[in-house]
Amino acid sequence: MIKRRHYLQLLLGLAVACSAASIQARTFLYVSLASDNGLAVYEVNETTGKLQYLRLHDLGTDPGPMSVSADKKTIYVALRNAGKLASFSLSSEDGVLKHLTTVTAEPDPAYHWPDVKGRYLLSAYYRTGKVALHHLDSRGAILSAKPQWYPTAVNAHGIAVDKANRKFYVTHTGPNVIYQFDLDPSGKSFKPAAHPVVRTPEKTGPRHIALHPNKPFAYADNEQGNSITFFRIVKGNLQAVQTLSTVPADWDQGGACARLEMSADGQHVYVANRGHNSIATFRVDRQSGRLTAMGQVPTEANPRSFAIHQNGRFVYAGGQDTDRLAIFSRAADGRLKRIGTVQAGKRPWWLQLVTIP
Repeated sequence: MIKRRHYLQLLLGLAVACSAASIQARTFLYVSLASDNGLAVYEVNETTGKLQYLRLHDLGTDPGPMSVSADKKTIYVALRNAGKLASFSLSSEDGVLKHLTTVTAEPDPAYHWPDVKGRYLLSAYYRTGKVALHHLDSRGAILSAKPQWYPTAVNAHGIAVDKANRKFYVTHTGPNVIYQFDLDPSGKSFKPAAHPVVRTPEKTGPRHIALHPNKPFAYADNEQGNSITFFRIVKGNLQAVQTLSTVPADWDQGGACARLEMSADGQHVYVANRGHNSIATFRVDRQSGRLTAMGQVPTEANPRSFAIHQNGRFVYAGGQDTDRLAIFSRAADGRLKRIGTVQAGKRPWWLQLVTIP
């Protein structure tokens, strides 16, 4: 027979477990609307993937790329034409953004990445060809004091940092180069690596880069080349192994690659094709890291940005020329199937998903 004290403990444990199970994660989709000077905010249905429009967060200028802190409490927004970076705290209840700080940077910040420990924000500048490190305060807000700047080359466009926070890579679409940097363990500064520059073939233009979560593999899409390149990382250095087309073999109407994303499990890489107006899917070999092309799925015209849901089941892509968002389901084998379309505001530029426990 169960004693009364043990019985009460059992009931309490069950109540706590049921309460925890009843608390479901909430996901919000933020969309930079370049011609509406704000961020459209949607809530994602975790079961169906459908979007519910909530509000437009006015910024007074055109927003570009976004990123989110590891603790999901802070969102960072590039104000491209204004040449500024802004930080906002995120409400877990309704996705409302509260302004923290805005700092003056350089014209056209094309990408940024917050340190997983919340110490700094790295950013790349397309027009001026620079990389910067801004420090963050305890709230995750960007500080304006004493950022570090380093000149690289024109059209700096993407950043990827290794999971040890010791190396990072910056892609450039103009001069066909990827810069390699070493990060100080304290997160206070960075410097060029011993081999600072990796050169890619002419008319490739590496745009975005992603690192495998568990293996020394990197993947970059090539804006002018309509292609994706697999790199092995050897002693911190990128070594090109394989390049595949992101468009069908018979496609001869130009275009340019845009966003690249890797699935959280490291099994698939996706690339947006502007011009061809599609998202290309590639399977990653678990042992070698080499890619296998799995075809393309049509999306809205000029898909500059897309985002993969944390649960891996849904993908959202913006159509810059149609002012619409395409919704895709994602199968276990990585293939995408379009399941919906939502009207957005003017010129959806960047999509950022945030899942809050």
